[in-house]
Amino acid sequence: MRIIHVAPFYHPVIGGVEDVVKHIAEHMATRSHEVYVVTYNRLRTSGIGSLPREEVINGVKVIRLKPTVTWSHGSYSPELPQVIKALKPDIVHVHAWRHPHVLQVAKLRRGMGFKALLHGHAPFHKLNQLGMITWTYHRLADIFGRNYLKTYDKYIALTRHEANIAKRLGLDEGKIEVVPNGVEEDRCNVNSDAKAENQVLYLGRISKSKNITLLLKAMKHVAKEVRDAKLILAGPDEGLIHYVLNYAERHGISAQYLGEVSEELKHRLYLESTVYALPSLYEPFGITLLEAGIHGTPSIITGNGGQADAAPPNLASLWAEPKPEKYGEAITTLLTDKELRKKLGVQAREWAQKHVWNKILPKYEKLYSELSP
Repeated sequence: MRIIHVAPFYHPVIGGVEDVVKHIAEHMATRSHEVYVVTYNRLRTSGIGSLPREEVINGVKVIRLKPTVTWSHGSYSPELPQVIKALKPDIVHVHAWRHPHVLQVAKLRRGMGFKALLHGHAPFHKLNQLGMITWTYHRLADIFGRNYLKTYDKYIALTRHEANIAKRLGLDEGKIEVVPNGVEEDRCNVNSDAKAENQVLYLGRISKSKNITLLLKAMKHVAKEVRDAKLILAGPDEGLIHYVLNYAERHGISAQYLGEVSEELKHRLYLESTVYALPSLYEPFGITLLEAGIHGTPSIITGNGGQADAAPPNLASLWAEPKPEKYGEAITTLLTDKELRKKLGVQAREWAQKHVWNKILPKYEKLYSELSP
């Protein structure tokens, strides 16, 4: 079977969608399928043309198109239809609803007859995460792109929350498959001795959309109750880290920024941290919550969206109102209540183990098999 994934970014670009695409593509390549990833030759915020046009990564053939238009994380390339026509795929697995390639593949499918899946990745962020221009574009795409949605054989939703949104966009329930994101199995023995004292971890993009300001202001409240509390931040900066560190210094918050970290260091940070904090008001899913959970580290979440599926409140996390004092109070509770922290940590690990990749990836294999001619 010849399978093409079409995605906004791919390795070496780091991100939740990229991680999912890479796992699915590489898994199917090990099953003797011919697997391609067609993406764009750019980095998240710059670097157009800086990556190889074509290369093979772990058995997956990667083709990077030159984008003629880019904005934020979006790209458009008129090359896409020609590349797909030349490859003659059996299945095209499209990632990220509202990107131009969703419409391009929908149009191609009518003429070529391949099977097509749309993996939405739940991009239903809130206005204050996006800004007015992007938010308005999303609303327009949802209104005028609904007919393109219906041309796909299957829509993959990360959660029931996303599935319900897809139904409101006009999709029949029979076309929607709920497949959660996966997590790597933890290879370490989790024990309380590995945990640092009062270490709060945030791992992800340092960006406005992640609501980092809430975490900073919450840590100001935490520092009053837990004087040796320390905030560790790791992940790619999107122009915010200088503000973050300046704020921390001015308000007496012990904070350290590690930049982008290796897999080995990421693993150690999850294992050592007392609490994992994800302050986003909306997450499509929240892979980092599963990553924390698989290491026995409970989380603090807020808002609504996929984060409640990745780390259910009172099972793998504490949920707090998106107010600095409330969010800070939840962090303080987990830092100071050892028994609660231990209980949630054990449950978080059990929950995450239900989502390890070797349990999730066969679902895609089954789905492809059902769709293939």
